[in-house]
Amino acid sequence: MSSAVVIVGGGIGGLAAALALHRAGVAVQVQEAAREVKPLGVGINVQPHAIAILHELGLAQALEETGIRTAALRYVNKFGQCIWEEPRGLAAGYSVPQYSIHRGALQMILWRAVMQALPPGAMHTGHELVGFEASPAGVRARFADRLQGGREITADGAALVAADGIHSFVRRHFYPSEGDPRFSGRILWRATSETAPLLGGRSMVWAGRDSQKFVCYPISEHARREGRAVLNWIAELRVPLDSTPPRSDWNRRVEAEVFRSAFA
Repeated sequence: MSSAVVIVGGGIGGLAAALALHRAGVAVQVQEAAREVKPLGVGINVQPHAIAILHELGLAQALEETGIRTAALRYVNKFGQCIWEEPRGLAAGYSVPQYSIHRGALQMILWRAVMQALPPGAMHTGHELVGFEASPAGVRARFADRLQGGREITADGAALVAADGIHSFVRRHFYPSEGDPRFSGRILWRATSETAPLLGGRSMVWAGRDSQKFVCYPISEHARREGRAVLNWIAELRVPLDSTPPRSDWNRRVEAEVFRSAFA
């Protein structure tokens, strides 16, 4: 596949890029470091300008069946009293919705679409990027095959798209002295809880202030249709910049006692 574009990373960005390039008639191959693509993470909000692109990629029905059409954002104080409310998505006059959705569910929607659209052999897992350089075809990328004991394999392409995340190998290659991402001074604890619907079942709630806030919104259309809510929530706290931040990890379990008192 020497004329294909090599996409490093099978997350939301890499998979969306693969579908968009394929739709434009460009051959692609996707190289993902994880051995298996899993629906990891919790809730995210996808704004109308991004949803318009996903609709163009043929994902409108899957999004409608999975995510919540967000209709409103309500700002409240710590007692839950409304300060300001504004419409979102279709309710705000956009031609397409804003969706609140589980990040992993969105990734799997994209994954299934890529697997259906791309030819056999265009999607690879367990391939970790270890190097790349210019080649007669454009670029030659080298990967450690984690499914084969780290055996090195190569992929030639017309171009390379770096969709390999915040700890990007490609970025370190071009900016070797940049160092790790700088700590923002904010720690977010995230989870989901099953509860009764609130505020009509399509609202986001933002409580608190700049240094401390709590955000929650429903993310499951399936639960909404059953009269329930899968509520994604984020407890965010600003801490001193010179404190040692924990390494970011979407899936590390944290006991509630770690942050409960700050949000009592």
